[in-house]
Amino acid sequence: MKRLFAAALLFATPAFAQSPPPAPRPAEETATRPQTVEDACIFVAKSMLMARDLKVGVVQAFPELTPPGARMTYSTRMDAEEADITDEIECQFDTGNSPTKVTRFCMDSTCYAADSEDHEDRRRFEEVQALMQRLK
Repeated sequence: MKRLFAAALLFATPAFAQSPPPAPRPAEETATRPQTVEDACIFVAKSMLMARDLKVGVVQAFPELTPPGARMTYSTRMDAEEADITDEIECQFDTGNSPTKVTRFCMDSTCYAADSEDHEDRRRFEEVQALMQRLK
């Protein structure tokens, strides 16, 4: 009986090794390019927090300013009450037809930009920029 089990295991292992389950597609590959500064700022927040969903509270958008931008409150808890949506993000984008190039964003009293002095802050900024460039 032990030999039969061992033989079955040897034959089954290569079959499983040849057919791995399909990997889930990252959210940024299936996301579409944001058309408004509000949507772009939500994308920045989701990317930075590595969250699929955010509950958005108050949004203030300024597409007519130079540079265009938005700020909003959000929560990662989808069941949060309005009064509990207190985390904030502020985003600024390159002037253009669609807000696809973030130039600066601030979360939790930390600002991220290409000229950030802190190496880790600059790295996070570059990562968000790279994710935005991958959008279709």
